[in-house]
Amino acid sequence: MCNYFLGTATLILVILTTTFTMFLYRYRYPRRLSRQSLDLAEGRFHMLDEMLLTLDVGIWSYDIGTRSIMNTSLAFQKITGYSRSDFADGLTWETMIHPEDMPLFQSLVHKLRHGEAVHTEYRIIHAEGDIRWVQVKMIPTMNESRQTARVDGIAIDITSRFRMEEALYDITECKKMEIALKESMNRYRRLVEMSPIAIAVCKERKLMYVNPAGLRILGAAGPEDILGTDPWEWVLNSYEEWARKRHAELIRKGHVFPEELSLRRVDGERVDVVTTALYDAESTTIEIFFEDITARKSAERALMESDRINRHILDIAPVAMFLHSDFAYIYANPAGFDLLGITDVAQLDGTSFLDVIPTDQIEFVISEVEHVYESGMTSQLTENKLVRLDGTIIDIEAVTTRIPYIGHNTALTIIRDITEKKKAERERIAAERLVRESEDRYFRLQMSLDRFSSDLFGMVKISELNARIVQEIQEVLETDRVSLIQINHHSLHIKIQGGCKVLPPGVLTAIHNCGPEHIPLCKLFEMCDGYFVKIGEMNGDTSMVCIGGEVPLLMIQAKKIWLETISRYASVLYDNFRVIEDLTRELDKLGSSQQIMPLWLLRLMLHLSENERKRLSQDLHDAALQEQIIWYRKLNQIVSDHELPEGLRRQLEEIEEGLLDVIYQIRITCNELRPPLLKEEGLERSLEALFEFTQLRTNYSIQFDCSNFDDDISDDHLIGLYRIVQELLANATKHSNATEVKLTLSTQSDEVSLSYEDNGIGIDRTQKPNQFNNMGIGGMKERVRSMNGKIQFESSDSGGLAVYIQITAK
Repeated sequence: MCNYFLGTATLILVILTTTFTMFLYRYRYPRRLSRQSLDLAEGRFHMLDEMLLTLDVGIWSYDIGTRSIMNTSLAFQKITGYSRSDFADGLTWETMIHPEDMPLFQSLVHKLRHGEAVHTEYRIIHAEGDIRWVQVKMIPTMNESRQTARVDGIAIDITSRFRMEEALYDITECKKMEIALKESMNRYRRLVEMSPIAIAVCKERKLMYVNPAGLRILGAAGPEDILGTDPWEWVLNSYEEWARKRHAELIRKGHVFPEELSLRRVDGERVDVVTTALYDAESTTIEIFFEDITARKSAERALMESDRINRHILDIAPVAMFLHSDFAYIYANPAGFDLLGITDVAQLDGTSFLDVIPTDQIEFVISEVEHVYESGMTSQLTENKLVRLDGTIIDIEAVTTRIPYIGHNTALTIIRDITEKKKAERERIAAERLVRESEDRYFRLQMSLDRFSSDLFGMVKISELNARIVQEIQEVLETDRVSLIQINHHSLHIKIQGGCKVLPPGVLTAIHNCGPEHIPLCKLFEMCDGYFVKIGEMNGDTSMVCIGGEVPLLMIQAKKIWLETISRYASVLYDNFRVIEDLTRELDKLGSSQQIMPLWLLRLMLHLSENERKRLSQDLHDAALQEQIIWYRKLNQIVSDHELPEGLRRQLEEIEEGLLDVIYQIRITCNELRPPLLKEEGLERSLEALFEFTQLRTNYSIQFDCSNFDDDISDDHLIGLYRIVQELLANATKHSNATEVKLTLSTQSDEVSLSYEDNGIGIDRTQKPNQFNNMGIGGMKERVRSMNGKIQFESSDSGGLAVYIQITAK
C-alpha cells in the first residue's frame, strides 16, 4: 500500500512541481499568464495539498543553492511538526534526522549530488521530541552544468505501520519463546527420564518422583513401589540420628557432598551407590541424585583382592625379583633374598645390584639395563654370573623390563638360578661326547643284534642255534674261548654243545655251587677266570654260554647289555626249537617207516607251528623290533645335534636309514609269521593286503576273484587257506617265472574252492618227491589233508601251474 501511495505521490509531485512553477511565474512574470490560469492552478494545488494531507504524504522542495527547504505541503508539516515559517527561518532537514541514521542520510546526499534518485526508510525526530519512521523518495533536478540544483521529495509517515510490525514481532517472539520454553521443558524432562543417573524428588521425607534409572537401581517394577516412602528407609544400616543430621545439613547448606551408601533393593539385594542432594528453599523439596557403583565397588574389591593375591604370588614366586631405580634396590621378594644369601630387606639399603655382578660383566649389564631405562623395552633373556653374599659365584639367567613406578629409571629384573641346569647341560654335553665317541661300538652291537635276529628266522634245529650263538659271541667279543654247554640238574654232567672245549674252572665251580636250576636266565655273571650266562632249560637240562679268561670288551657296559640281549633272543627260541626238533624227529621216523601221519597229529603239528609262529612274531615285535626302534631314536637324537661335523653327520644319516630298513624288514617278518587282523578283517581283506604287499616285491600281476565267497568258515580254515595262498605266491616268486597269477576263491554249499593258475614254466610230474617238497607242494598237501580237503596239480591253459583245492566249509 505504501508503495502504491509512493507511486501516486510521485505523480502528484510532478503536478505540484508544475503548479509551483506557475506560482513562480505569477509573481515573477505576471504579464505572461492570465489571471484565470493562475487561479485555476492555485485551486488545483490546494486540492492536491488537502488530498495528500489526508494520505499523510508530505511533499517538499529543497534548494541546493540556498540550502533551505522552500516549499512544504501541509502533510509534510504534520509529519515533522514544524510549520512553513520554521522552514522559512532556516530549519534544515538534517536537524530532524535521528543521529543513528545520519550515516545513511549522508550516503543518500552523496547519491543525490550525482543525480541519482533515492528511496529509503529512516527515522526523524518530531518537533515534539518523539521519533517517527518515514519512507522517503527524493528526485534530484540537474541544471545546465549537470549539477544538482534542486531536490524534490516525498515523505510518508510509516510510524504506525512500523509499530504494528514491532507489536506483531513481539507477539511472534513471545510465541517462539513459549514454544522454545515448552521444548526446553520437554528436553529437560527427557534428559531426566533418560538420564543414567538416578534422580529422585523428596518433600517432607516422602518420595514424590523417581526417574527410570532410580527405579532400575532400586529394582522397582513401577513408581507405585517407591513413591510415598521415606528415602532413608532404603539405606542399609541407617540410623535416625544420622539421617536427621544429614537432613539438617542439607537444609542449612543447600547441598551435601557426594557420599557412598548401600541401599536395599525391592528384592532385598544390596546395591552400592554414590549419592548427593540439593535443597530447593522455594519449593522446600530435596532433589536426590544417586548412581549405581556396585560394579565399580566389586571391581575395587576384586582389585584389592588381586593386589593381595599378586603380592602373595610375588612372595612365593620361585624366581628372584628385584625392583630397582637407577641401579639401586627398591624391593626384593623372598626368593631374591635367598638368591643373594641375605635374610632382611635392610641389608639392601645403600646397595646396588651392580655390587653382585662379576667385574668382567658389569659393563655389559650396565649397557643392557640403561637401554631398558631409556627405551622402555624388555631386554633379551641372557645368561650371566652372580656373586652371592658369601662370595660364591652362581650361574643365572635374567630379563629386565621397565615398569611404571616412582622415578623415571625404574625397572624389574627377574633372575633364575641355573647353576644346576648348567651343570646338567655340561654333563649332557659330556655324555653326548661319549656317545659320539662310542657310536661305532653301538652301531656294531646293533648290527650284530639285527643280523642275529634275522638269522634266527630260518633256523629249525637247536644245533644250528647253538652254533650261531657261539659264532656271534666270538666275533663281537673278539675271543675264541666261547663255549656252549649243557648241564644235567641231577648228575651235573656237563656236555659241550659247541665252541671251545676248554672250560674255565672257576666258572664251573660257581655253576655247581649255585645249582644250574637256580641260576636266573639271561643274566651275565662274572668270575675270576671268566663269565657265564644261562640261556635256557628243557627236560632237566640247562644250556649255558661260558666265556673263559679276561675279556676287555666285557668291561664296557654296552657289551654286557648286548650279551644279555642276545641271550634273551636265544632263550625265547631255545625251548620252542627243542620241541620242534623232537617233533621233526618223530616225523622223520614216521616217514622212514612209510607210515602216513595220523590226521590228529598232523593238525597238532600245524597248530603247534602256528602257535610258534605267533609266539615268534610277538617276541620279535616286543623285543628285537622295540630294541631297534629305541636305538634308532637315540641315533636320531645324535644326528639332530647341530655341532656334529658334516662328514660324521652324513655317515650317521646313512646308518639311520639302514636301521629304518632293518625295522621295516622285521615288521614284514612279523606280518608274515602272524597275518594281522586275519580273524578281525576276514580272509578276503587279509589276502588282498597280502597281494598288495607281494606285488611290491615281485614282477608278476595278481588277479583275485572272491565275488562268490562266503567268509563264514572256521579259524583253522582261515589260517590254512591263508598259508596255502602264501605258499603258492612264494612258489610263484621263486620257481614259476610267471608274469600273471590268477586266484579264485568261492563257496558252494558246504565247500570252499580255491583255484590257482599262472603262466609260468609249470611242473614236471617226473620229478622226484623231494623236488616237489622243495617247491612247498608237500606242505600244501598236508595242510589240505588236515582240513579234510582235496588238492589237484594240473597244467594251466598257458602252460603254467594250475592248482585246484576243495575243502569242507566247517
